[in-house]
Amino acid sequence: MALSPPLSVADINECRRYPGRLCGHKCENTLGSYHCSCSVGFRLAADGRSCEDVNECHSSPCSQECANVYGSYQCYCRRGYQLSDVDGVTCEDIDECALPTGGHICSYRCINFPGSFQCSCPSSGYRLAPNGRNCQDIDECVTGIHNCSINETCFNIQGSFRCLAFECPENYRRSADTRCELLPCHENQECPKLPLRITYYHLSFPTNIHVPAVVFRMGPSSSVPGDSMQLAITSGNEEGFFTTRKVNPHSGVVALTKPVPEPRDLLLTVKMDLYRHGTVSSFVAKLFIFVSAEL
Repeated sequence: MALSPPLSVADINECRRYPGRLCGHKCENTLGSYHCSCSVGFRLAADGRSCEDVNECHSSPCSQECANVYGSYQCYCRRGYQLSDVDGVTCEDIDECALPTGGHICSYRCINFPGSFQCSCPSSGYRLAPNGRNCQDIDECVTGIHNCSINETCFNIQGSFRCLAFECPENYRRSADTRCELLPCHENQECPKLPLRITYYHLSFPTNIHVPAVVFRMGPSSSVPGDSMQLAITSGNEEGFFTTRKVNPHSGVVALTKPVPEPRDLLLTVKMDLYRHGTVSSFVAKLFIFVSAEL
């Protein structure tokens, strides 16, 4: 009896015969069987066929915040940080002070901190406003933290204060806190040429004030038809920062025409000649001008 040759058995490629039905993701044929595998971000389930999402956030791949998404994850950063363009997982501090708008975040100085920033003010004369960004001038005269004597008047300026005192010159009497009136002339020949009134004013502005700028207005307390006046700076303008300009027949202004480059105190004397009914009366304004530093 003759023996028949052994029968050869061909492997069945289950993956090709049943596409998409055997495995959730990938099907790999093996001899006599098949094997399921999963894409990146997934793992094989207990049934050996399905794929379930891997929560990568459990392994803390991000330097700050991690959000699991189907098949992957996404890193996020807290406020004040940004995701690195290099690795996409590291959070880098945002230097708010160096941003194009950084110069406008704080009114004086911006200090960067990891994840945030802080505004600061000059060491004296200012305090940080409630919004944490602007600097507010401390009015030393109101708060009483000045050192002016009882005979001096405290005048607040940006970031500081001044103690002021004045005496009426000869032939004048004090008629108000800052005003001197000419006494009756009698037989004094020079007296009629003196101003009828000398008034003291105090004003302040920063070095970065926009010019030209009107800083003072002057004119009679009341005018009558036919009045005219002339305004002139008689002292204190040797460097030519100021000029006078007539606004109408009975009033004029003092204007700053070029910037004062650095903080300083100036005393400007402005004379007004009032022409009324054929007579000339003179009035003088003493302007104490305090130019403060740019904030």
